[in-house]
Amino acid sequence: MKRTFQKKVSKNTIQCETCGLVKGRCICDYEIDINAPVEFWLLTHENEFSRTNNTGRLIEYAIASTRVFAWSRTETPSQMIALMDDYDVYLVFADDRDEEKKRVKSYEPSEKKTVFIILDGTWKEARKMLRKSPYLADLPIIALNPKSQTSYDLRRNKDQGHLCTVEVAVALLDEVGAIKEADALNMYFEYFMDRYHDGKYEHGGTNDQTII
Repeated sequence: MKRTFQKKVSKNTIQCETCGLVKGRCICDYEIDINAPVEFWLLTHENEFSRTNNTGRLIEYAIASTRVFAWSRTETPSQMIALMDDYDVYLVFADDRDEEKKRVKSYEPSEKKTVFIILDGTWKEARKMLRKSPYLADLPIIALNPKSQTSYDLRRNKDQGHLCTVEVAVALLDEVGAIKEADALNMYFEYFMDRYHDGKYEHGGTNDQTII
């Protein structure tokens, strides 16, 4: 599914056609190419493809091996499912429910390349995606214990205690010992945040994109 960036950074602004941010304040000039020792697969809610404040795309832009699969309530991501047997797959999810706690497993390197599936959506959407996706039911869950609070502030009513999608990837890179790669991705995220704010508040915008 193509990213449309229909939800603009701020009203009365001209958007960059490539990254969706305000022209003159976009992130297209940032050169980044991270060779990560693990892969990230983003199972992305359909709403995220129109959200300019989506951060999952930063993983896609920065790490060439990243795969993006559109989540649908009525269709299974057959391509993703077909690839699973070739990898050591973990689902990234944090919840207090006993059902998920029983599936939590610590990361362990294996002969197969590790893949982390990240549910890319709001916390409410991610819960629904997990509940409505039986093909995720048998995957081991890796639950993160972030060292710091999220610095993501681009949505009202953000989920307290939870990281945004790219922050999850940074934490996972730290978890597997890829510190240099984690730092590089975090610097890219910080640049994105700075540019987003510059374009938004330069035109008198506010944080008006609400989590659904």
